[in-house]
Amino acid sequence: MIVKNALFMSMTILTLGAFMLQILIDPSIHNFISVCVVTTSSLGMLLYLGLTPALTTHPLSSFALLGFCISTQLGALVVQSFTWNALTKSLYDPFYTFATLAFYQAIAMAVHATITFFSNGESSNKSVARSLLKWCGVYRIPTSATLWFMGGVGLVSFIFSSRENALAKLSSAFNFLAWAPFLIPIYTREIGVQYCNVRRNTSLLITYAAGLALMAIGMNIRKYMFVGGATVFLLYALVALRSSAHLNKQWIIRIGVAAIVLSVLFVPLSDLTTAMAVVRQSRGKLPAAELVAKTLYVWRSPRLIQAYRTDAKVALQGSVYDEFYFANPMIARFVETKFHDNSLHFARKITSDGDQRRLVSITQDMLWAVLPAPFLTVLGVAVHKDELNFSMGDYLVYLGAGLPLGGKKTGSMLAQGQVLMGPLFPFVYALICWVLFSLMDLLTVRTPGAGATVSALAMMNIWDYYLYGLTSDGLHAKFAFVVRDFAQWVVVYGVILGLAGLFLREKIRSDNGQ
Repeated sequence: MIVKNALFMSMTILTLGAFMLQILIDPSIHNFISVCVVTTSSLGMLLYLGLTPALTTHPLSSFALLGFCISTQLGALVVQSFTWNALTKSLYDPFYTFATLAFYQAIAMAVHATITFFSNGESSNKSVARSLLKWCGVYRIPTSATLWFMGGVGLVSFIFSSRENALAKLSSAFNFLAWAPFLIPIYTREIGVQYCNVRRNTSLLITYAAGLALMAIGMNIRKYMFVGGATVFLLYALVALRSSAHLNKQWIIRIGVAAIVLSVLFVPLSDLTTAMAVVRQSRGKLPAAELVAKTLYVWRSPRLIQAYRTDAKVALQGSVYDEFYFANPMIARFVETKFHDNSLHFARKITSDGDQRRLVSITQDMLWAVLPAPFLTVLGVAVHKDELNFSMGDYLVYLGAGLPLGGKKTGSMLAQGQVLMGPLFPFVYALICWVLFSLMDLLTVRTPGAGATVSALAMMNIWDYYLYGLTSDGLHAKFAFVVRDFAQWVVVYGVILGLAGLFLREKIRSDNGQ
């Protein structure tokens, strides 16, 4: 049996096992129906990716599909089952939420299947878009020194992007480069020891990860510490899910070691993220060194961490809005079921024509705000970006429950789209998926034999593709990705790649399969 088949079989067994546990945990019809919807939807996704060549020919878009399934449905089923909680626990409208998510997942899967069936690798390689990306160096394999150069640029950008000014917005465009060094183990595995000095780069990478964690603690920004490790985990998961190697003793040991390491680190890292939340009120008020010391003190105090979690849970009791679904904050980073449930719940409360018009107006403003201010001036569009300092999640709760704007609550473009377009939105979502899948495919490197590999640029952003590849806080975020962010990634990557070649005087490896 090959590794890919073994993993998909294991996930299928895990899904069915979670289904059986849910019947024991809560056999009520309310929970049972929701569990049936999630199990059917998840098994459909696993069968599609496990039995078709989609992961081989279109790896990035296939991984985004799997990410949508895990982060909205399958992850909730597995985690809640093995922590002995009902799937419906803490959700406003579980059946409606899971049925909606399964419906849009089916649309995305149908669009993906259509694209993969009709795709022609040879003709797509000759497209103008691919020629431009090839010229920018997207399809080339960067050297290890280049990845370290990019990582340095990304770290520096963190310092400036943490502030509230125009420079921060510019600097944030370079943030994804900080994950570049984490690609070195992937390329070492693919190319071999000739790619770099493995021992030296491994030592440097461990030091780099530790330094990145300290920077994140000192700035009290959990994302900076979390995404690097998540990037490595997701990349290795993608490699394993595409592997046609036979499942031998070596592979079993690797998977076992990875599982042990994750289980050992899971609780301490969860406590660390909670400790950072405890001291968040000191962010910007204390020097970085003092903030690190304070965070580590709380981390080593289980009583303080438990008190914070207990107080947070008590504060949610009787609250109109809450985001609690998993007791572990680390899991909540990988599974966003509760956020979709919140948005869908409050979106259903938006029934008056006046509130619907307000949502239309705000959506239009947010779409225009994606474009640069000078461009808006030329077009004569009067949109004040400073007045849109809230999320779509905030606005749905504001219209649905009357809560004040603020807090940057995570929303759902699916909920927003249904209020705005009603029965028309599924067709619009299918079009959105087609555009997104097409852009994702551009960041894969065509290889002989109808295969493909994922470019370095895509690997650095694999976390975004896993969690937000097919959904987002609002429609404006996907519009921003299509008209601005994608091109911005390419330009930033190409410029820094060119600067690395100039300063390091190294020759970038030739195109892989181009």
